[in-house]
Amino acid sequence: MRVLYAYPKWHTVSFSLVAKKHIKYMRRICCIELHEIDELQVPTFTPSSRYTLILHPAFYIMHRVIQSRRDVFGKFREDYFRWWRSNYDQLVGVDVCDSDRFSKYAVMLANRYDKFIVPSKFCVEVARKSGIKAKVYRVPHGVDPEWFEYPNIWESAPVSAISPILLQLYLYKLRKNKKIILFWLWHSGERKGWPEVYEFYTKLRRERDDVVLVLKTWVPNPIEYQQTMHLGCINIYGWISETDKMALFDLADITLNFSRGGGFELNCLESLARGTPCIATNYGSWSDYVPPYLLIRRGKKVQPLPNNVLHSGYGYTVDVEDALNKAHEILDNIEEYKCRVLEWRERVLKKEFRWDVVAKKIVEVLMD
Repeated sequence: MRVLYAYPKWHTVSFSLVAKKHIKYMRRICCIELHEIDELQVPTFTPSSRYTLILHPAFYIMHRVIQSRRDVFGKFREDYFRWWRSNYDQLVGVDVCDSDRFSKYAVMLANRYDKFIVPSKFCVEVARKSGIKAKVYRVPHGVDPEWFEYPNIWESAPVSAISPILLQLYLYKLRKNKKIILFWLWHSGERKGWPEVYEFYTKLRRERDDVVLVLKTWVPNPIEYQQTMHLGCINIYGWISETDKMALFDLADITLNFSRGGGFELNCLESLARGTPCIATNYGSWSDYVPPYLLIRRGKKVQPLPNNVLHSGYGYTVDVEDALNKAHEILDNIEEYKCRVLEWRERVLKKEFRWDVVAKKIVEVLMD
């Protein structure tokens, strides 16, 4: 099978990272000839031979294709689109749901595909109830197999393999006898649940002095960090290696996934893959992989992305009081919870949520 995979190459976003993992492992599967193309090239690209075309993210790239199929008066030409479509054996879209409903425009875009891949049962249900008629498949995200196999970085890796900033954090945790609460904030503070994280950490610090929030961000000194500096928050920022990423999860005692939307939230899976509990709302894509005893009651019903042209539905905030109760329970019984997470990892996560397994599922979708 000949596959052309389009994704954001011109800049790096979360879609780029997931697409690169798909490509890396799909290339290891026999009978697959896979080529890459940047998302911006898709509307004007004409292949010299027939391919299965994968578009990731599906909505954004198809939107650009639709916009490019207009005449001089700005009217969409179906015949222009049909000619472009005729260059490919099949169109396969890969995307996520960031709320519990897709907009009518998103449904129109999705129905231009033959097959539509989403990462969770939650997103499959959102697609169906929103009116997507294309064949919808659930293919989860994953982690590299070594995330399940490598021993704790702090017990096995040489010091030279770990960045100085994480070594400082390690020594700080030991000397101050602190427990680390980890929160990844790459973008979209409201959607990721920052207001609830702030409320949670403020109350937790009042109730115990053995905790510190480590805020992992892309840029230094963001406004969220400034809001929590007085509470002893620590900001780690920028790109870090896979080893450092594992080391950070190995150092944490709890990871917070307070996302209000339906996006997969890969950092929560990464945390569990390293044996670190991740607490999350009991509504969203992560319900596929977070053990039930780490799911928290829902709070208020909110729109994760108000006025968004694609994701027009709702999600929920986390119930902060329930999250606090669960955090106290975990922090007071850390070893017990880490053992439970490791058992869940071996029994559930390791079988399905690996990039090599994910790549095989994608190929099965293409062959279906």
